[in-house]
Formats: sequence, C-alpha cells, structure tokens
Amino acid sequence: MIIRLFPIIFFSFKLIFHCFSFGVWQGCPLVFPIQEKTEGPSQGFIITNTQGTDDKVTYSGQLLDIQFWNEQIGWTCGYSGVYKTMDGGKTWQKMKNEGGWYHIQLTSPREIWLLEGQHGKAWARLWHSTNDGESWEEILPGKLQGYGALYCKGPVRFVLCNDFASHWSIDGGKNWKEQTFFGSLKMAIPGDVKERMGFTIYILGSKRPAPYLLKSIDSGETWKEILLPPGLPYPYSLFFATSWKGWIGLDQGKIVATEDGGETWKLYQLPTTRAITALWFDQLGRGYAAVQNNNYLQLAESMFKTEDGGKSWKMVLSGAKQINALFGLSYKKVWGAGACPGLPTATDLIVISNQ
Repeated sequence: MIIRLFPIIFFSFKLIFHCFSFGVWQGCPLVFPIQEKTEGPSQGFIITNTQGTDDKVTYSGQLLDIQFWNEQIGWTCGYSGVYKTMDGGKTWQKMKNEGGWYHIQLTSPREIWLLEGQHGKAWARLWHSTNDGESWEEILPGKLQGYGALYCKGPVRFVLCNDFASHWSIDGGKNWKEQTFFGSLKMAIPGDVKERMGFTIYILGSKRPAPYLLKSIDSGETWKEILLPPGLPYPYSLFFATSWKGWIGLDQGKIVATEDGGETWKLYQLPTTRAITALWFDQLGRGYAAVQNNNYLQLAESMFKTEDGGKSWKMVLSGAKQINALFGLSYKKVWGAGACPGLPTATDLIVISNQ
C-alpha cells in the first residue's frame, strides 16, 4: 500500500515545497484539481464540462472555442472534440472525436462552420454543415495553411491563416478573396452599422512583441493600420462591441480601450499580471476578461468582470479554470470554454452565467 501511494505522497511534498519556495500560497492547489467538484454556482456562474459531473469520468481534453445561436442552441470545440447543446450548456452531445478543432461559428440554428488545424503544421481545413452536424462538406480544400481565426456573421465568412494567405467571402461562401496578414491573431466585425462602402472589420496581429491593428471600412477591400499606444506587450485577444467601441487584451494583465474607432486609446490594468486570453463586452462597457491560468502549480485568478468599460475590475472566477473563449448574448447571458488544469490529467471546462 505504501509503495502504491508513494507517487501521490511525493507529488504532495513537491507541490508544498514549490509553494514555500516561491513564498506564495494563493492559488497553489493542495489536492489534485481533477478531484474538484465541477458543478455549482461560483459567484454567478455554473461550472461544468461536456461530460456532466460524474466523479468517475476520466475524459480529458481542452476546449478552444464556443458559440451560441440563442439561449439554448450552442456548439463548442477543442482538442477533446466537437459538441453541441440544446439546453443552454447543461448537457452536451459529442459530434466529432478528439482532434485539432480550433474555431467554430454558427450562421443558423443548424448551419455550422468548423476550422480544423494541426499544431505546428502549415495545414488547415474548413468544414461546413447545413444539417446540424449530420454531414460535413470541406470548403476551400487544399488552400488553407493556417487556423488563426474563423469569423462568420451575416453573409461574411473570414478565415485568418496567420502568416499565410487568409480567405474571406461576403456572399455566404460562394466566392472567396485572399490576402496575407502577417502574424494575424484575432478579428472583429461589429456589424452594428454599414458604412457607405461596406462594413467595418478589425484585425489584430503582432510584430513581435508589439501588437498592430488593421481596420477596413469597405468590407476588406482596403486596410488602414490604426496607431496604438507605444510600448504595449504581446496581444492575445480582441473584442469590439460596436464599430467604435473596442478592447485589446494584452500580456501582463494590460488592456487598451477605444471609444472612437481607434483614434484614441486608454490603457487599463487588471488586478493581475497574467495574459488576457478572452474578452466579451456589451455596448455599455460591461464585460468579462479571462486570463491565463493553465499552470496547475500556480493556479490563481481565472476571470474578472467590469461595469465601467475596463477602468475597474472584480475577480469572479479562480482556481483550476483556464478559459480560452467567451461568448455572450447579453451581459447576463455569457458562456466560457476551456479546461481544468490538473494531474494526472485535465477535463474540459464549460462556464455558464447564472445571474
């Protein structure tokens, strides 16, 4: 019995030594996070996963994206597979097995766009289903070499391919254009107004380590680089609630915000120095920021909320929760997807607002 328990005892001593050696107790797990109960309200949120709350579940994985069509119909995807829900995220049905499922978008209750990639390889595939995931058709076969971002809204279909040629369509995917945006990471198409020549698009990239932001007001025909404040750290996330009001999440817990389409910016600081992995805001400036929290030896804050556009923040989630993506229908109806870091393995994570 002692021999069988030795690995657990050794890990416990190692973990406690780690906490003492760094002089930090906050966030250090003294038990395996995998043993943590994964459902129940947590300051206005329900914490669960795609497998339910059975303590015997050993399924592992990580979710990378999530989107809902309404308060009931939603999809999520990641290394652990592709799933859909019909009850607001309480239960999930597995639609595809484990793989490199990086981004998912819905353009109707039964129409889904799914971007697949292989980590470290210049290879990607865009999948399209019009029958609720029963069958899939590959779009742009052989043309995609990156999987930086997927954005579908109205008739717009946009695939960002990092340092390779990106592809977009403004007619629902019938015709495609391509252009290269080096180091592109994230994009936003607010869609609240239509300019004289088309709609507004923002693309966030990095000229390591500094971020850069591109803006188009003619549906992607021409682009202008937006001047950002100097000395900003590496960018991780982007969100525009309107064509004028937007936020960029950066390393070191920093965030910059604009209310005039990028003409001027304000720099804010979250109560953390961790990278901001995901953002969501409404038009009044109320929103959430998820931060990097994937080191099981140093678990701490996971997500913050603001009610004043980012000037002040309050922590709402902490512990073994790494949130990679946020999606909201309103300030009180928000979902998050990610993973619960831990040993010997991790479980995927679903966060549901419960306000």
